[in-house]
Amino acid sequence: MKVENYINKIIEDTGLTRKEIQDLVNKKKEELKGLISDDGALFIIAKELGVDVKDENKKYLKDIDINISDITLNMKNINLYGRIKEIYSINKFNKNDGTAGYVGSFLLNDHTGDIRIVLWDEHVNIFKQNEFVINEMVKIINGVAKKGRYNDIEIHIGRFSKLILTPDDIDYNEYPKIQFTPKNISDINLNLKSVTIEGKVIQQSSIREFLKKNGDLGKVQSLTLIDSTGSIRISFWDDGIEKLKKIKIDDVISISNLNPKLSTLDSKTIELHANKGSILKKLSEKLQIEGEVVKKIQKLQDIKGLVSFKGIITSIDNLKTVTLKSGKEVSLLGFVISDNTDGIRVTLWREKAEEYSKKLNSGQGILLKNVYVKYNNFSKRNEISLIEDSILELIDLKINDLKEIDSIERDSDQIYSGNYTKIDSINSPGGIEIKGFVAKDINYITIYEACTKCFKKVENCICEMRENTEYRMIINLIIDDGTGTIRTSFIGQKAEKLIGLDTEKILQLKETPDYENFIKKKSSEFLGKDIIIKGKCKFSDYSNSFEISVYDFKDLNVDAELERVMNDIKT
Repeated sequence: MKVENYINKIIEDTGLTRKEIQDLVNKKKEELKGLISDDGALFIIAKELGVDVKDENKKYLKDIDINISDITLNMKNINLYGRIKEIYSINKFNKNDGTAGYVGSFLLNDHTGDIRIVLWDEHVNIFKQNEFVINEMVKIINGVAKKGRYNDIEIHIGRFSKLILTPDDIDYNEYPKIQFTPKNISDINLNLKSVTIEGKVIQQSSIREFLKKNGDLGKVQSLTLIDSTGSIRISFWDDGIEKLKKIKIDDVISISNLNPKLSTLDSKTIELHANKGSILKKLSEKLQIEGEVVKKIQKLQDIKGLVSFKGIITSIDNLKTVTLKSGKEVSLLGFVISDNTDGIRVTLWREKAEEYSKKLNSGQGILLKNVYVKYNNFSKRNEISLIEDSILELIDLKINDLKEIDSIERDSDQIYSGNYTKIDSINSPGGIEIKGFVAKDINYITIYEACTKCFKKVENCICEMRENTEYRMIINLIIDDGTGTIRTSFIGQKAEKLIGLDTEKILQLKETPDYENFIKKKSSEFLGKDIIIKGKCKFSDYSNSFEISVYDFKDLNVDAELERVMNDIKT
């Protein structure tokens, strides 16, 4: 059908004038960013207006084929070729008319990039076809570009769209198969829609169950993978958890088709989510992980991941025993390594803690190989922990002008007297300061609705006129000072300061499967940490012992505390 015939057919069927048709052509070309000719625009307009165009010309169809990188928001009538890169699950939902609806999606790739394709209702049946697999070619006709849930662009396949598997009108050589090349963990960012990584498993969580928004029971399990550039958490959902059955700590694995997401636990951290198309392989070869050699300890505050460095032990704690959430007691040893630029805290657990508590002394030189740098929200600094490949080696080393760890809380030192009460000597209520370490995991966080006038629970409020209510948070820590233990309560703003999030955020987090992992993460940050607490001591009829309501607290700087004690002795 010639162009003139198109115009005449449109005039005949719609009553539009030639000028009106030309305006539509210009608008369509502008909408498609000049990617089509007048002929192609007329072809699309005819179809949009419902004009019968039985003799579809392949030239016109080819004229409107575009690349993924050319697609812009709200673009319509998209014809596109590509290969299936990822396959996501099908979700069922209830429509406004009470009938069941279905939505599924997959990731399409061409040589210019990736884009999510969203299918509705009967279109999801294509997922059942044997040919619907990773790397298969797909042709999309009449797709519509819309904003996705993450503010990116998606192509939606609706009522008038069509999706063809293994199309026969394309040169397959122009679309080479997708090669899933592993990325370094440090190079992963939110702009990547899909990544493949290789690394060693250093942590694996238990399976957690949760209720989805539709009332169905969901499951999630995560693992932490490390390579020479860093570490990252990867979550597997529902049936995908089966892929982790034979995986254990220290296994070297490869995982493809992972989606980067911003962590709900830390707004600065990226994590990965597995999907239906994710492929996990256990690798037989050994993965040689070598940490970056860092010559100045000060630089350790600017990097994460595996490192090797050396320094002088400037302080070492007594061996501690802490209680995990499971009730198991484990050993913990902390010490500080310094050079002439800064110091950094190192934490050893279990057998390593017991072994090195007998070997390490202040003033010793030490070399740490392949140790793990991670940020600790409690101390507000990067700290060092060990993995299976880590090596600690005592060496001969001399460094002048050793630096102590700068204390973030120095400005508030004046509110502390330094007159610490031994826990086993507490026998009366009143103001108190104690110094000790966190000896037990956090089991839970309490949130209650309170009167904004008296701060009591709503059911206990006796105010004559209650103005408003608010949600308040309580966190309890068990503190050990070597003479005994005591329960401390952080309430309201003090709880928010301790946990690093406001109460509303914790309330939202409690509704997600990430909550348990959040508690575990915070417990690992707090457990064994030295802390100074100022508060009010009172007897609890419930626990039949004294407890402390915290007014203020700070991370204990061992070097600063030693300096204070020495000054007290001199005076």
